[in-house]
Amino acid sequence: MRHLTGVLLAGAAAWWPCAAYATQTTDQSVPMTSAPATAADPALPVPPQASPGDIIVVGQGQTRQVQQLSQGDIAILPPGTSPLKAVAKLPNVNFQSADAFGAYKWSERVSIRSFNQNQIGFTLDGIPLGDGSYGNTNGLHISRAISSENIARTLVSQGAGSIGTQTTNNLGGTLEFFSSDPKPRFGVTLNGTYGAENTVRAFGRLDTGVLGENGPSAYVSYGYLDTRKWKGFGSQRQHQVNAKALAPMVGPVRLVATFDYSDRREEDYQDLSLDIIRRLGYRDDNITNNFPLAVLLADTGANSGYTGAPKLNPAAGTVAPAPFANVDDAYYDASGLRKDYLASVGIETAPDSPIRGVLKGYYHANHGQGTWFTPYVPSPTGAPISVRTTEYDIHRKGVFGALGGKVGFKRPDGRGLVRAQ
Repeated sequence: MRHLTGVLLAGAAAWWPCAAYATQTTDQSVPMTSAPATAADPALPVPPQASPGDIIVVGQGQTRQVQQLSQGDIAILPPGTSPLKAVAKLPNVNFQSADAFGAYKWSERVSIRSFNQNQIGFTLDGIPLGDGSYGNTNGLHISRAISSENIARTLVSQGAGSIGTQTTNNLGGTLEFFSSDPKPRFGVTLNGTYGAENTVRAFGRLDTGVLGENGPSAYVSYGYLDTRKWKGFGSQRQHQVNAKALAPMVGPVRLVATFDYSDRREEDYQDLSLDIIRRLGYRDDNITNNFPLAVLLADTGANSGYTGAPKLNPAAGTVAPAPFANVDDAYYDASGLRKDYLASVGIETAPDSPIRGVLKGYYHANHGQGTWFTPYVPSPTGAPISVRTTEYDIHRKGVFGALGGKVGFKRPDGRGLVRAQ
């Protein structure tokens, strides 16, 4: 069969009746599969040979490369793994983190082709999440917004993102996450994980099922993660609650409400440069278990003029204790605290509706703190180390809406249907 994607441009209204048609449509996203299909697969249709004047369509309703990941792509990863690690399996997508789960937010970096994280739009059910960076002021990281078990699908646009995406930063590509709907039957889902570094991960979800005939449905889930750092001292810990409710209204229109809560506490890994790795190796980390050593490093840094801090203990000398070369090789400690509330309510059409629409309002509140035991500023008490804090406080709200669907035109001879979205 020949396939056609219609692109409607202003001033081109006279073009649409031309002799082009399509008898079946293709999915507008490209789902990931576990194994590539071969040319010998009898289930695959043989592409038609193009003749002069034919238009061969490779997609429907998209003007950019869009790939889709399902819950199955996330489920194969250890529970509690950042959803971004599942996206990293796609070509041209790079994800890096200091820990195996992708749980340590300060170290996370994701890029798509030549776009860095600040140029990528992140959304959850259409709600803008900012750029997903550690200290962003316009959103929150997807791992703090929703448990990975509750993500139904993820759409990845590797080129310029759709202008219909609700993002609050540069749009050089998009990662759109969609939460799963409540299950139609009552049920309880439980899973647990225990592993290296005393990693404990627990997740539970309760689905009410559809209440009554064509009635409302809902679910609520709780997730807990506690994992010790794989080097140094400290842990990453998180409590997370997700809830979603649906209620049918008129026809395909339904009322939808969501609530997400996250309380996250993490101790930092030491930032490593190429020089530090060459001298001290990959296992260099903060010296949280040795405050006297941290004080000595701070004193020698001040005495040598490296930190520019006042010289409070000249007897400490000017040479950093081995194996360190300066105070930036290892700090005493650093940590991050984040508490988020994210809620939304609105109306939308069912996923299988030919007319797709959404009107939703959302609210996000974030309270947090980042701490760093800095050797560059002495404490008023006379210690060569002080605690520097960065306070985070976000209150944002918004409303967004969209409406779309499919239209079709018959060929003059009635043999096919031209569709545009």
